[in-house]
Amino acid sequence: MASRRAAMADAELLRAQRASENAQRALIDADHALRACIADVALQRDQLRAACQAEAGEARSLQRWREDDQAQIDRIEVSRRHVADRARDRDAAELALGEALDRQRALARRREKYSLLEEQLREA
Repeated sequence: MASRRAAMADAELLRAQRASENAQRALIDADHALRACIADVALQRDQLRAACQAEAGEARSLQRWREDDQAQIDRIEVSRRHVADRARDRDAAELALGEALDRQRALARRREKYSLLEEQLREA
């Protein structure tokens, strides 16, 4: 029974390690996507500004430019929320990893303790 619990704790630890690694990679990917989004938004805004300046300054074209410009800016917030979500996921995965590691260590200590007791009983 104890060896089964230890095996389950080892398996849980491996799953938690993989989940933590995957969450860290997802956070890095989201951060790279945010940086790419910011660069793309800057480029799109420059193009919108140039197109607006090339047009006649009528009110409708300025309104359309403001709406398009705001839509570009809003894309950044979506990416930032995605990064924040991935950071929370990573934090939760790291917490689960710590808990799994603690359980695995506790079971390993317990198993070692019982092994020593068994050895002492055999010697006596």
